[in-house]
Amino acid sequence: MEAIFVLLGLVVLALPVAVIVLIIAHVRLRRQVAALSRSVADLYEAAPPSTTQSQPKSPARPANTASAPVSEKPFAPPPKPAAQTAHVTPKASPVSPPTASRRTGPSALKTLGVWMRDNWFYVIAAVSLALAGIFLVQYGIETGLLTPTMRVIAALAFGAALIAAGEAIRRRFGDDAASATAYLPSVLSGAGLVSLMGGVLAARLLYDLVAPGPALGALFAIALFGLLLGWRHGPLLAAVGLIGGMAAPFLVGGQSENPEWLLLYFGLLTALGLGIDTLRRWAWVSALSVTLGFATGLLLQLSAPGDEALMASFAGYVVVLVLLALLIPSRALAPDHSGLGIVETVAATAETLRKPIFPVILSGALLVACCAALGYAALYSATTWQLSVGLATGLAILLILWSRGAPALQDQAALPALTLLALIALPELNAAGRAALDARLAAQEGLTEQHLPFDLSLLLLAATLVGLASAWRSLKPGRYPAVWAAAAALIAPLAGLALDFVWDARALLGAWPWALHALALAALMVAQAARFARVDGAVRLRAALFTVSALACLAFALTVLLTEAALTLALAAVVVSAAALDRRFDLPQMTGFIAAGILALGYRLVFDPGLDWATDAPVLEMLAAYGGTLAALLAALWLCTLRPRPRARVFLESAAWSVAGMTVSLVLYHVIEAHIGHGQKDVHWFLGLYGTIWIGIALAQLERLMLGGPMRWLRAALAVVFGLVALGNILTAVSLGNPLFEEQVVHGVIGLNTLIPAYLLPALALILGAWRLGHLPRWLRIGIGLPGGALALLWLGLTIRHAWQGGLDMHTINGISDGELYSYTVALLLAGAGLFYQALARRSDALRRAGVAVIALAVAKVFLIDISGLAGLVRVFSFLLLGLSLAGLAWFNRWVQTRATPDPEP
Repeated sequence: MEAIFVLLGLVVLALPVAVIVLIIAHVRLRRQVAALSRSVADLYEAAPPSTTQSQPKSPARPANTASAPVSEKPFAPPPKPAAQTAHVTPKASPVSPPTASRRTGPSALKTLGVWMRDNWFYVIAAVSLALAGIFLVQYGIETGLLTPTMRVIAALAFGAALIAAGEAIRRRFGDDAASATAYLPSVLSGAGLVSLMGGVLAARLLYDLVAPGPALGALFAIALFGLLLGWRHGPLLAAVGLIGGMAAPFLVGGQSENPEWLLLYFGLLTALGLGIDTLRRWAWVSALSVTLGFATGLLLQLSAPGDEALMASFAGYVVVLVLLALLIPSRALAPDHSGLGIVETVAATAETLRKPIFPVILSGALLVACCAALGYAALYSATTWQLSVGLATGLAILLILWSRGAPALQDQAALPALTLLALIALPELNAAGRAALDARLAAQEGLTEQHLPFDLSLLLLAATLVGLASAWRSLKPGRYPAVWAAAAALIAPLAGLALDFVWDARALLGAWPWALHALALAALMVAQAARFARVDGAVRLRAALFTVSALACLAFALTVLLTEAALTLALAAVVVSAAALDRRFDLPQMTGFIAAGILALGYRLVFDPGLDWATDAPVLEMLAAYGGTLAALLAALWLCTLRPRPRARVFLESAAWSVAGMTVSLVLYHVIEAHIGHGQKDVHWFLGLYGTIWIGIALAQLERLMLGGPMRWLRAALAVVFGLVALGNILTAVSLGNPLFEEQVVHGVIGLNTLIPAYLLPALALILGAWRLGHLPRWLRIGIGLPGGALALLWLGLTIRHAWQGGLDMHTINGISDGELYSYTVALLLAGAGLFYQALARRSDALRRAGVAVIALAVAKVFLIDISGLAGLVRVFSFLLLGLSLAGLAWFNRWVQTRATPDPEP
């Protein structure tokens, strides 16, 4: 029975060889036919021109020329005449220049696909032979015919035999595309490499015949041997060796207490593929190497998800893969990638569009996978999270320093830097680190001596080191020095903000220790600002960036030590400082900082701590925050008058109007609340003030629409959202909070009461906005101004009712007296007369028409309401006043029209 299995095994091993022999014989016949066809065609092309012109038709070719399949790699045709070969360029050397900058590459993968399509049988044959060596070991395990040592020796002997056979065929018949044995030596040698690797892995993992060190040494020797064979035989052998070597540990199987050592093995194979590429310039070999290297490392980690040591090793492994992909193509200790970076290519126009070199694309894709792997490892435990933070920091610093000699890599330095910030700021990624810190602090509770945790200090130090490297890079010659300076000024402060908001650093360390961190960071930024000021001379952009960063750090330190109002004032001081720097040194880039500071101020004034804090805080503290911000905005607006900064002026003016409305509304709120309180019968004035604030915020967004650009849609959307909030408050004040319909108490004297903040203040805000926003369409300005006019009329009517009924009897159930009804008519007539006067003063036909509408409303009231609601002399005087007023206004209207019409020419 065992003999039968042995016989079957020999048959299985013989089948791929037989298939290859038959395929080679068939290919040989095809290529001979193709060579004959080419010879006939070459002879016809070499004929003299006179001969070809005298013949009416082309000479007929043999019948088999059209039907015979032509190979992609035919035999070399017979030598052409000297006249035809004189223009042929000499054949290039197989080894390209040593710089990675000369690599072209995206077409290499396409070339691989075309080759595999035309020569897929070689790939299948190589896989079959490789599996034969693996299955030979498994057969010995299943049948028990051989001892473990003999099984390993059999696999090694089988691999050596395949390699020897491949080398013998290559020496005797050749391995180039023109030979009949094309690719056969590569197939045999590649399968032999896989069998050798499988034998070594079986000796280590299955039978424990060798220690990890010798096993790794043997695999490394096989890898070096494969590098030599791949350089001699071609890309097929490289592909077979890589695929087989990567798959061998998973095919052999077995269990190991220390599987992480396999990552070294996968790393060596990846380095082997990159080394072959750097010698022969087969770009697809590098792509295959890094893809298989990352995939096998990930599969190994997924096979043991509970192994913390394996997870930590995997995190370090992916970083090593990135370093290999950067250094091996360059053949140096530092990369030399030149040309455009990936971001530059994306941002390039059609005229300047150029593709990055292949090593840049390769390193960029692998770097994205590496950063994702570091985030994945950070989720596992506190140890792996700390390791991910350290690796991201080191990788960011390395790429920043290396990008000086490899300018195409400078945009890729942002990936690990952003990964570092994400590991600090995102709760989904830093949960393990924060849990470990909380557990350590809980263990200290109750102890006499407690130690401050250094985790936060180390995290801030990591971001600071990345910032220092960016500052060094900005000082060196190269592209985008201002971008590097901006990165250096932002990375550490952003990390500090994340530690404060996400980790609650001031609670963990205490206010003063955490404020000292911010002050130390501010001192570092001041030193950097002074350094760049000495270097740049009159151009102070980089110095200004560090100055603004230092101001922000000082403001943050004040926030930690002082109250909520201090941070708002500190941000306002940053805006003023940016405007002053622009005025002093002519820095138009400060407009961006002014806009960012205004957005931060708006967030603090409205949302965090926001309006809720402003209504509950002491009035002096609230006034300091909002009034101080208003003063800072006005100061910054005055500072911008010297320079032509229209965008900065729009931001500052809109913010100043909005903050002024907030300040007035909040001051009124505190004054009224201090005198009468805030109860259920006082919601009308509270809703009016709140609506006024949101009207001002919405109008600020509408004013910024004049800036245009892609942000206009966001500003329009924000204006709609804020306008809907204001509309909700105003509609509630008009309906549910209206003293005419609800039990509301109007506090104050006639003309100076809570009806002003409830209705007149939002009306004035709307009317003023419609007047100021001249850049808006006419229909939109009318849509803003009409509700304001309606609110003003409502306030006038409620004021008249308050004068006749008092603050407690405003409800309609108390009826309307004759004097009150007559007063409404007088008010309407006076309003119409006022509109007529403004129409004359402004020469506005629209105001004249509005006056006519108000008079028409007064007439309708007299004839529809007063005629039945009044009695006696009051009715008489009502109609008398209406008649005289209409007569006078008719004359006045005619006079206005006459003045507005130009005199006819004589």
